[in-house]
Amino acid sequence: MSLKSALSELKEAFANQELGQSEESFIHELENKNNLTSGSLVYYFNNLMMFNMNENNQNNMDSKKTNRKWTKNEITFMFQYIKDRQEEGALNITEILEEAAQLLNRGYQSVNYKYYSTLKSNEKEPKSNQNALHFTTINENNVPVISIEAINEVPSVPQATYQNTEQNTDLLDILSGLITNVQQLPGLNLNEMLRGLYQLTNMALQNQEAAQQVETMKSTINHEKEALKEKLVKKEQQLRQEKKRNDELQLEVSKLAREITAFNKLGDAAKIQNLKSYNQRLNYLIDGFGIVLQVGS
Repeated sequence: MSLKSALSELKEAFANQELGQSEESFIHELENKNNLTSGSLVYYFNNLMMFNMNENNQNNMDSKKTNRKWTKNEITFMFQYIKDRQEEGALNITEILEEAAQLLNRGYQSVNYKYYSTLKSNEKEPKSNQNALHFTTINENNVPVISIEAINEVPSVPQATYQNTEQNTDLLDILSGLITNVQQLPGLNLNEMLRGLYQLTNMALQNQEAAQQVETMKSTINHEKEALKEKLVKKEQQLRQEKKRNDELQLEVSKLAREITAFNKLGDAAKIQNLKSYNQRLNYLIDGFGIVLQVGS
C-alpha cells in the first residue's frame, strides 16, 4: 500500500461523505491500513477537506473548477505530494502529476505546466530571497522516465515583461480547462473539434496565399501591359520613319521619271547630242536613304 491508495480512499470518502467516525480515528486507521507513518495524513486530510469545501462553493456559484486560478496552497500541496511519492520510490513524474491532477480536480495539462513553470521560476529567484517558497523534488535529469508530454521550458523573460508572462500563464490554464471541460461534455468529440479548427486555419492560410498569388499575377500583368505599350510606341515611331523614308523615295522616283520622259520626247539627233549630259544627271541620283544610285550609260 502507499500514499496514493490512502489519498484515493480519503478523497472518495470526502466525495461520498462517508466519514462516519471521528476524523482522528479515520486518519489513524487509514495510516495503519496503508503502512504509513503516524501523522503523515493529517496535512493531506486538512488540505483535501479545504479543497472539497472550495469546490462545493464554486459548484454552487456555477463556476467551472478547471478555469480557477492556482492558489499557493494547491501549489504547496502538489509539490509535497510529489516529494512524498518520490520518497516512496515512484519515479515516473508523468504518473505522479496525473495523480496530483486527480487529487486537485484539475486537468493534467494544467498541473503539468504549473509544475515545470514553478520549478523554472524558482531556479531564477535570487538566493537572498529568504521569503520565497522552496520545493525539493528529485532532479529532472535524474528521473528515469520523463513525461513526453511535458511542456517546453519557459524561456527567461526580463522583469519588465512579468505581466505578459502572467497573462500567458492564465491563457494556458484557460485552454487546459477548456480541453478538460469539452472532454467531459456528452456528444462533443474533442478530436473532431480540434481537427475542424485546424482545417479552418489551414483554409485561411491557403486563402491568404491565394490572395497573394492573385496580387502577384496582377502585378505581373501590369508590368506586361507597360512593356507592350512601350513596344507599341516604338513600332509606331518606326512606322512613321519608314513612311517618311518611303515618301522621300517616291520623290526621287518621280524625278527619275521626269528625266526619262523629257529624254524620250527629244528627237534622235537631240538625244544623241544630250546623251552625255543626260547620263551624268542619271548617274548620281540620290535616293531618300542617302545612297548614290549609279546608272550605267
